[in-house]
Amino acid sequence: ANPEITSTLRRGDLATLCLYVGPDGDWNNNIEYKRFSVNLKADEFSSYHIPGSYNALTITGTGTENQRFNAVNSTHVFAASQASLSFLRRYYDQETKRIYPYLTAILDVEQGIVRGIAWDDACVFCEQAECLPNTYNLNGSLATTEEIRQPVDGCSYSKNECRLFVKDGSDVCDLKLHVVWTGTDVDGKVLLSSDSRPSAFPPNRIQENVKGRYDKMVQSLSDLKDQVTGG
Repeated sequence: ANPEITSTLRRGDLATLCLYVGPDGDWNNNIEYKRFSVNLKADEFSSYHIPGSYNALTITGTGTENQRFNAVNSTHVFAASQASLSFLRRYYDQETKRIYPYLTAILDVEQGIVRGIAWDDACVFCEQAECLPNTYNLNGSLATTEEIRQPVDGCSYSKNECRLFVKDGSDVCDLKLHVVWTGTDVDGKVLLSSDSRPSAFPPNRIQENVKGRYDKMVQSLSDLKDQVTGG
């Protein structure tokens, strides 16, 4: 164990957060999963990126490891810290071939103890009509806002769009977890990094950035095609 990681947190302390990745279904029933652990500083806006995860989780491979986590199954994730767990978020929907890459976990802390983990509103990245339910209970059932009292919908890219992003050298469709904090530390100091969560900013500004990134990718691939064909 890392002696610098404390169980009762002060602002700036290191804290362990785990990201669990596995297929859809009932997680109470011996599901096989992968666990990724990262040490974060309490009350800092943090990002955890798993390089190559889009290809690893969505493209069919020849080995059983690939077949277990992609193509055959949808992919769900959840976050955990101390004794608290988030609800499941769907990252890859095998049926619709869509990827939901926007994951921001909000850790709710009371006197230095993590009391809960909620998902931020991921609808700020696209038009409201394009934002679809992608939050689940640990038994695999679809969760509603009324039931769990937090945002449950998310924006997505099609698998074809993600392929183009990868071709252009972008990691926008990789599995990335952003983390912010709210509540109080062990000394009663207020944690403020939740002000940096995406939903705290004007949606139109975020959507302009997303559209700009998409348009840049399309233009870049168009330019490359012209170079190859000598146009």
